[in-house]
Amino acid sequence: MALHVPPVATENDAIHAFLAQAQDAFRTLLHGLTPRRAALAPSASSLSLGGLVKHVTSVQRSWLASAEAAPGLPEPSGGVDDYLDGFTFRESDSLEDLLAAYDEVSAAVLDAVRRIDLDTSVPVPDEPWFPQDVEAWNVRWVWWHLMEELSRHAGHGDIVRETVDGATMYSLVAAREGLPDLPWLPAWRPVDPPFTSGVSTVRLHAADLPAARAWYADLLGAEPYFVRDEYVEWRVGPHDHELGILDLRFAPGRSSEHEQVGSVTYWQVDDVDAALADLLSREARVHEDVRDFGGGYRGAVVTDPFGNALGIMQRPTVPTTGTPDADGRAA
Repeated sequence: MALHVPPVATENDAIHAFLAQAQDAFRTLLHGLTPRRAALAPSASSLSLGGLVKHVTSVQRSWLASAEAAPGLPEPSGGVDDYLDGFTFRESDSLEDLLAAYDEVSAAVLDAVRRIDLDTSVPVPDEPWFPQDVEAWNVRWVWWHLMEELSRHAGHGDIVRETVDGATMYSLVAAREGLPDLPWLPAWRPVDPPFTSGVSTVRLHAADLPAARAWYADLLGAEPYFVRDEYVEWRVGPHDHELGILDLRFAPGRSSEHEQVGSVTYWQVDDVDAALADLLSREARVHEDVRDFGGGYRGAVVTDPFGNALGIMQRPTVPTTGTPDADGRAA
């Protein structure tokens, strides 16, 4: 992928060239990532980069089927479960298989751009999210709509990738294309991930948990999403930062029932066991050993050399499923 589309002479050339450029952006977004990092959803978006690529694979497949079937309608395919799964990439999934499926449909779209007459009529599906006063658009409209979809999601992916490891699109292009470093554009190079990617959870304590729950529910304007007899938790803000309150009776390390316990801030880490070993090598001491909280959450608390409680939390990589796009299909 060059930094710019080459010159074009015809409308068909333009569609082919700009679609190819938009498609290639997603290969660049995955450049240098492990499956685990491709499964992370660290931004305000609920989607990971793997989930985005999986989604735009379905997007292209859906609109390609419409163009190929024109002037008829394509055969229905998949159901709600398939649609929702199309937004999810797990760290146990294969990046090679993901890219192979993406490359296959991308090549088929570019082939169809050359084959199918742009003026071929494409019926508008009878669904409430499509216009009710239009009977048909044409293949030209389909390709430009697909361009819009890919471009929008590529920009979406830029934000997710920069949040994962700080990499930006042009530096990734330079690395993938083997371009020489420029003063204003150094090629991306892999670096060891930092100890933490940010705050995961803040844990407070209260001797009267029901009263504390009511007070914070009023303060935050919402009831906790997670409720147990000994613990409640809210998700706050666009990044779903977590605020929890633990019944003081269950706070580890209390020397007496009258002792107050400060808050514990959990920092998000990729691997809680590795992070704990790192902290212990730096003279921290275990305060609460690694514990499985369920749902893919694993955490521990250490006391740093200065007497502060420092929590670490490994969160699940599989995000919540995305929401349908404005046109209601897998795109």
